[in-house]
Amino acid sequence: MRIVQVGLGGFGRNWAEEMIPQVAEVEVVATADVAEASRQAAIDAGIADPKTCYATTEQAIEDSDADAVLVTASLVGHVPAVRAALEAGKHVMVEKPFAPTVAEARELVDLAESAGLVLAVSQNYRFFPAVRAVQQLVRSGDLGDLHAVELDFRRFSGSDGRRGPHHFLDEPLLVDMSIHHFDLFRAVLGQNPTQITCKTWDPEWSLFSGPSEGVALIDFEAGVTASYRGSWVSHGTPTAWAGQWRMDFTDASVEWTSRGDGKDGWTSDEVWIRRGDSLRQVELPTMPLTDRAGSLTEFVQAIKDGREPENSGRDNLSSLALTYAAVESAANGRTVKVGA
Repeated sequence: MRIVQVGLGGFGRNWAEEMIPQVAEVEVVATADVAEASRQAAIDAGIADPKTCYATTEQAIEDSDADAVLVTASLVGHVPAVRAALEAGKHVMVEKPFAPTVAEARELVDLAESAGLVLAVSQNYRFFPAVRAVQQLVRSGDLGDLHAVELDFRRFSGSDGRRGPHHFLDEPLLVDMSIHHFDLFRAVLGQNPTQITCKTWDPEWSLFSGPSEGVALIDFEAGVTASYRGSWVSHGTPTAWAGQWRMDFTDASVEWTSRGDGKDGWTSDEVWIRRGDSLRQVELPTMPLTDRAGSLTEFVQAIKDGREPENSGRDNLSSLALTYAAVESAANGRTVKVGA
């Protein structure tokens, strides 16, 4: 499948160097970025061809015989790039967050569906063995009814005194990081959220421009309430990127974690079932590709199969709505209804 990659900043170059090469079914035939410095950095790194590296999405699409577009640009570039690709008749996968607003995301979903095109969002935390195992446990009903979920995320970003791009974001926790966890709630529970109460803050000594810590209570369709705690500035034992989970069922609890550090982050995936004093580790499924390579593979396979991908734009509307409802709740101090 011939693709155009739009977005060659640091994260886009990581996509090009580490993720795209894992997916044998795709070939990058053109690249694009509005920033000349990013284009040059990609060319210097040998991951972009100067002959097919363009300043605009439109030009890259026009000059290439591509089947699809992969948008790895920053959030401000998502909607323009996705719209340009869809209007050119190309399938699209875009990085999270999907769009700056739910209304803009919904518009793109409708545009894709009217044109018969696949639109996907790279919610890559779904594509790990522990997540698949927990999804199966929930669906099987073997542990009884699920009635409570807890998730803790802890990291200390900037402990070395240096600031990265996410330190300057308005919402470094909720929109840049918690969106992964909010999407995982939906993926493993198989339910959509109905309302959220959220509070965020930032210690005066942190290197962040926006709130780096937060807590939330999230209600879901079937009556399950999830409690969430996230921190970018915790001295506590760091969690894996997907966080540290406990899910309480009628007959047992499930404790699990996913997405560790490094290229082989799946090796730290673990799922345990606790019944009284008994603790049993769950055997995890084998996944040929995980992380962003897994989300790209799902996108490509869905196009080949003529079906909606698991990580479709339509499905992602609820994850996006939950994220922005969390921001609203934290800003006004009230419980906010979630509707995609």
